[in-house]
Amino acid sequence: MANYAESLSYHFVSAQAPPTREERIGSCSAFCGSCRQLQEGMKTGCAQLQNRKFSQSGGCQLTLAVGIVSSLTNVVMIIHSPLGCCSNFVGSGGLRKTMRASKGKVDEEFIWLHTNMDELDVVQGGIDKLRKAILYAEKEYHPEAIVIANGCVPGIIGDDIDSLVTELSNQISAKIVPVHCEGFKSKYVASGYDSAYHGVLRHLVEPPKRYESAIPKVELDEKEEYRISKTVNIFNVGSNSNGDEVELSRLVSALGLIPKVLPLHSSIDDIAHIGEAALNVSICATHDDYLLGHLKERFGTDYIIDTLPIGIKNTNQWIRRIASYFHLEDEAEKLIAFENKELNYALEPFKKELKGKSIFVGGGETRILTTAEFYYSLGMNLLGVKSHNVDRFVDEILENMDDQELIIDVAAGQPAEELNLLKRLKPDLYVGHAGANGWVTKLGIPNLPLFGQSFNYMGYSGAFELARKAVRVLKNTNFSKNISANVTLPLSDSWYHEDISDNIKDVELY
Repeated sequence: MANYAESLSYHFVSAQAPPTREERIGSCSAFCGSCRQLQEGMKTGCAQLQNRKFSQSGGCQLTLAVGIVSSLTNVVMIIHSPLGCCSNFVGSGGLRKTMRASKGKVDEEFIWLHTNMDELDVVQGGIDKLRKAILYAEKEYHPEAIVIANGCVPGIIGDDIDSLVTELSNQISAKIVPVHCEGFKSKYVASGYDSAYHGVLRHLVEPPKRYESAIPKVELDEKEEYRISKTVNIFNVGSNSNGDEVELSRLVSALGLIPKVLPLHSSIDDIAHIGEAALNVSICATHDDYLLGHLKERFGTDYIIDTLPIGIKNTNQWIRRIASYFHLEDEAEKLIAFENKELNYALEPFKKELKGKSIFVGGGETRILTTAEFYYSLGMNLLGVKSHNVDRFVDEILENMDDQELIIDVAAGQPAEELNLLKRLKPDLYVGHAGANGWVTKLGIPNLPLFGQSFNYMGYSGAFELARKAVRVLKNTNFSKNISANVTLPLSDSWYHEDISDNIKDVELY
């Protein structure tokens, strides 16, 4: 079990905004080389200092932050920025409805307002617009919480959002949650997760409250303490499907424990009582480390953060680490033996189809490495991986990679780099983060998404689905071939002959 809170300072919650990931964990965002070279660079600190000579656009912190807090029940979002910052939120309402329906939650509209900052606001400030938006949200919708996502422009001109929050907190019933997710502060898009959870921790998470009663309720208190002692918080992410959550809850329940899935799509009350658990389990360290470190410090709740339950090997490890905390090792081994026997039998036909086929995987660091490991275990030839960033949470996975000369490209966005690699490697199958599949299809490479909100990817049932999907895609590759024959990519032929490692430059120290 990883416990980074004991070695790192998490006394950040009193500040208005969290520190950047450059300051806090020293991630690497620019690298192209072998697995062995990446490990050496991370240990010396050189990999964290590398940059690019030429860089395409990456992701936006505001999008990731809003994706978390906008999922909460009975919340109104206010985007404080110029209108362009909301250009990709149009489809968020439909996705939110789909996810809530799949989880059996009450249908609820995604309500978000916008301050529509213009040139005059850049000179005079946008606080008055934001004040009107907050008061309007309270009067019109009566939410439990109003979340303010602060874009780059108000961050640059210095709009004092926190002072406004203090001013209005006693005037309205809703809790006001400022989220400082200005994209210019960090080149690591995952810093948006930290920004969202920083706001949640400061304004929504409360210590468990105990009230005195005229008649002692000892029996009730004991039941409550027992419930908490068996409760395991499973921290979900935006890429989780309901099937993933059901599968992981099933495995935790099979150990005799009580699973509770949160924080996405949770109620404000669920968030307020997030500290009432015996163990917090992350399924994405990139997503959760800031939040779980604070919860450890505030409530003393231990956590597991360095395992993602994708594939057989990593799901086994996930179960064993949870069981070990509760001294349920025997129960875990019985569960693992039963599940592995059933799954391996079911996978036999797929292994025959996939054996010898080559694969490339791109996306978030932990997810791609665990997914790649599973396909490798099925007999596929792993050609390389492309990660958004790399940090300490995958040190153990990198060390345990069988092929230490495996090509690893570290880049958030940068489709030109990935296409250069894929053009030369020519994998039979590409598994990648949503948004990359269109580019890859134009190369004529069959592909499937790394995650999907309506499909199961995690646990043992997820492993079966991963294998089944790969076999299905490879049975008929005509679609990608036809697209490639009729649609061109906006890259010159000369680019494909370049070595993309030449685009990575070391920092110059003076």
